[in-house]
Amino acid sequence: MALGRSIEAGMPAETLLIVDDDRYVHEQLQGVLGDRVGTILHAYEPEDALRLAVAHRPSVVLLDVNLPRVDGLKLCRHLKENPATRDATILFLTVEQNVERLARALETGAADYIRKPFDPVELRARVEVALRLGRMIALLRDQAWIDPLTGLKNRAALDDALEAASAAFLRVDQPAALLLVDLDHFKRVNDEHGHGVGDALLRGVGAAIQAGCRPYDTPARFGGDEFAVLYTQVEPPGAIHAAKRVLEALRGVRARCGERAIEARGSAGLVCAVRGSPPFCAAELMQQADEALYEAKRAGGDRLVVRTRS
Repeated sequence: MALGRSIEAGMPAETLLIVDDDRYVHEQLQGVLGDRVGTILHAYEPEDALRLAVAHRPSVVLLDVNLPRVDGLKLCRHLKENPATRDATILFLTVEQNVERLARALETGAADYIRKPFDPVELRARVEVALRLGRMIALLRDQAWIDPLTGLKNRAALDDALEAASAAFLRVDQPAALLLVDLDHFKRVNDEHGHGVGDALLRGVGAAIQAGCRPYDTPARFGGDEFAVLYTQVEPPGAIHAAKRVLEALRGVRARCGERAIEARGSAGLVCAVRGSPPFCAAELMQQADEALYEAKRAGGDRLVVRTRS
């Protein structure tokens, strides 16, 4: 269940997940925090909490220590071990007064705790601190994960996103697809026209790929003239349509070289992990997409080859 509000220009659209089996607690927190974050998600069971966290990757999780079947400490460990959710800032909700137990709770990976019953001023202040911490983590992560030439994610970021997609597929059967793109005859461009023209072409390709992606896709440059897009929450028809759009966008990219316009062309391989198929690891998905890519190369390039895991 999710409740949201309109976000003013410039305000970060963060997501907060509340995990508690008491509906009155949810109502209290919604009333106090409803105007502080973009979207508030509600989970009353541990299983729902994990599913929502993997699917939406909230900035902050307010987590009750005493949950039915799976206690909050164990769920916190699950969230911190999962690549899709490990960056979330977790605040425990608790009536606990024992300092040693509270210390053990923090050792599981939580950033802080809030005692029940809540004081609205303290609650808002602690959540604001958690949101600021999340923004700092995201900024540092983005600085380390951005390719300086194209502005796309780099190989490290792609690997992390693949791990998260693998975990989401395993836990909640969330489909994913990986597109690999290799520019055709790019070495010739560098050899005949210089690296400045080659770099301009790469920047244009990066911009074209980025323009065709959704906010939760992961477009990346992971080496030389090789690009990738990881699509999540998408079935094969949607992934194939998106991949074809990428190739079509590439055909419109040009770099100027004097009076000439150097055109981009690319070969692409797409592999789709569909619901109900066996779990995958990042290396398997990468290998299968790579095999499809080189099949496209062998067939003459400037085309897409699609494979579906079954």
